[in-house]
This record gives sequence, structure tokens and C-alpha cells, in this order.
Amino acid sequence: MIRVTSCGHDSHHRKPCDIEHEHGLSEYLLLIVKTSAWFYIDGRRICTEPNMVILFDRDTYIRYGCDKPDYNDDWIHFSIPQCEEGDSLFASLGISLNQPLYPPDIQRLSSFIRLMAQEFHCPSSQSAQVLHCLMKALLYALGEDLLRADHPAFQHRHYSAFLRLRTSLYNDPGAAWTTEALARSLNLSVSHFQHLYKYFFHTSPQMDIIHARLDLAKFYLSNSNMSIYALALFCGYQSDVHFMRQFKKFVGMTPTEFRKLRYLTPPA
Repeated sequence: MIRVTSCGHDSHHRKPCDIEHEHGLSEYLLLIVKTSAWFYIDGRRICTEPNMVILFDRDTYIRYGCDKPDYNDDWIHFSIPQCEEGDSLFASLGISLNQPLYPPDIQRLSSFIRLMAQEFHCPSSQSAQVLHCLMKALLYALGEDLLRADHPAFQHRHYSAFLRLRTSLYNDPGAAWTTEALARSLNLSVSHFQHLYKYFFHTSPQMDIIHARLDLAKFYLSNSNMSIYALALFCGYQSDVHFMRQFKKFVGMTPTEFRKLRYLTPPA
């Protein structure tokens, strides 16, 4: 089990800082550095860009800091039992030790540490298991991000904002989403927004709205007795006629036929 020994989210140093662990630490240290900073790597002082991740190995010389005020980072000290071989886990995920890494979605990674810090400072009987699961999820998410980092789409300055927007869309398909409103929320023209959306997600925003709503409808058709009219409004349609027409077009059967089929088909 991964054991988190201390952690912090959105920590600030109000003055320039110089932090050194001459003999290293007996555990791993993971930093998400949100501001410009400098680090000593292989005996050389290098400057790093904001939104950088670095994972220090155990018993490794550590020195880093910032020459300007308001250095900002998330940090985790954690250990992995020798029988689980942390180094092989990191290698399998493509996470290099003691090197600056630049994953494309730093906010997603930071959100894991926010949850970990909340759990760590308000412990319960299950905190050790919760922290283990969150730490493992963070490492796998970091590995996934590093795999995607070489693709130019994920390096685009608007990618993170688009990803958050798409997540919001799928979390609440019944909201009054329109391409115009989505573009306006990011201060982009409709044409530019549509171009970037297609570039990032290989579909149009309008098609994503439709699929998000139909996915929601299929879930409730299979798991509730909600009427077709109520379901149409719940999923963001102005009328049940529009809902039924669109459902038939993209699913290949009416909502009622879909519901009957699901009720008659035993679960796999």
C-alpha cells in the first residue's frame, strides 16, 4: 500500500525561497510547481517553467527554490513498500525520477492532491485506504498525461479549458448548451471555437451535446420509469417530439422501443 506521510495543496512562499535536503529524504517527494522556479538537477541549476511536475527519488540530493516572491506548489511525501517496487511502477507509467516533467493538464493532477490534503488533515478510519487509492490514481493520471504530452493538441494553450468545458457538458447534459454559449464562455469566436473543438475531440460541439443527452436518456430509459415527456425535458429538449425524432435518428429506434428492448434483454 502507498503510504502518504504528508501533503499540501496550493502552498505559497510569500518571499523568495531556497529549499535544500542535502542528504535527500527517506521517502518519495512529488511536487506540482505552478510558478517559475529553479532546481538543481545532476549538479546544474536549471530554471523551470510554471506547471511542472517533478518526482524525487529517495535518498537523492534535493535543492530548489524561486528568486521571486509567491512560489506556489502542491507537494506529497509518500512511501511504497519495497515488496511493491515503486521504481518499476514509475517506469511502467513513463514517469522519470528527478527530472522536470510537463504534463498537459496540471489542474486535473492538482485536484487529486486537493482531495488528498482534505483527507489527510481530516482523517477517518478509512483514510489510509482513501489516500492510497488517490495517490495511485494521481500516478496513473500523470503517466497518462505524459503519454499524451507529445501530441500537439495537448500542448495547445486552450486545451485544458476545452477539456474542463467538455467535462461540464457531459456532467450536465440537460443544461441549455449551445455552441454560441460555449464559445462565449471561452471568449472565442464561434468559428474558432468550433475549429478547436473538432481539433481536440474529433467531433463538433453540437454532436457532443447530442451524444451527451442521448447517453443520459439511454441510462434513464434502462433504469427508470420516467415518462418520455419528462425524460425529454430532463435531458435538455424543448419537446418530446424533438427528443423522439433525434433519438430515432442516432440510436436507430424509438425511446419506447429502446426501453422495451432493455427490459427484455438480461444483463450481461
